[in-house]
Amino acid sequence: MGTVSLPVREQQRRDSWSALQAAALDLVARQGFTAVTVDDVATAAGVSRRTFFNHFPTKAAALFDPHPDDADRLARLLADVDTTGGLWAALRSVLVEFVGGFAAVLPVRRRLVAEDAELDVYHRTAHRHVGHAVETWTRDRLPDDPHRAALVAEAVAAVLITAFTTWDPDDDPAVFVELVARGFDVLGAGLS
Repeated sequence: MGTVSLPVREQQRRDSWSALQAAALDLVARQGFTAVTVDDVATAAGVSRRTFFNHFPTKAAALFDPHPDDADRLARLLADVDTTGGLWAALRSVLVEFVGGFAAVLPVRRRLVAEDAELDVYHRTAHRHVGHAVETWTRDRLPDDPHRAALVAEAVAAVLITAFTTWDPDDDPAVFVELVARGFDVLGAGLS
């Protein structure tokens, strides 16, 4: 399946969004969260303060909000995954691939949530779409067993959260992906 090109205006909007998030992550990584202002981020991204607020309501949002394409990317991965090896193996495959796309943002985000409980809450809230997508996908495959579907979805959330909170941001982001894979493997083996 080929990629669909976006209308020019939408592509410009996404480019501005990406530039703002990249600037926010870079500035905060170098100067710290409290030292960076919305104006600093807008200037570094080459846009106005107003443009910043057209994309993000807060500085935290600029750091943590998921990319506009993330939900579609996850939905495509879930729709295309081979389930012949079972639901758990399919979810492992999808989530390992999905989280592998976040190497650029992981270290800064991990450091921020370790330092600030409010940012940790924001981060978890901003990425609820992952849990919702997994839960919906699992429920669709287990319509007669809502308990098992919910348990599987919650186990996936536990794998992701545990990998994120135990990963050292000084390590290569590939280690985070390995922790996600390991979490799936440990739970898949029944915690033995």
